[in-house]
Amino acid sequence: MPFWSATFPIRTTHGHSGVHIFIVDVDHYEDARRHALARADLPEARRHRRNAALDIRKLSP
Repeated sequence: MPFWSATFPIRTTHGHSGVHIFIVDVDHYEDARRHALARADLPEARRHRRNAALDIRKLSP
């Protein structure tokens, strides 16, 4: 199975921006974003980015 990276923009509670990168092990690139978004919602991912929110408005469709 190939590895794919998915990069999501984030925004801290203080208004700073950044990115959260996920490496996912899925068969197709179409599944990478969906799988990474599911992982981004897990408590350990939120802790890793210090509760910064995903900036969904900046995601491409």
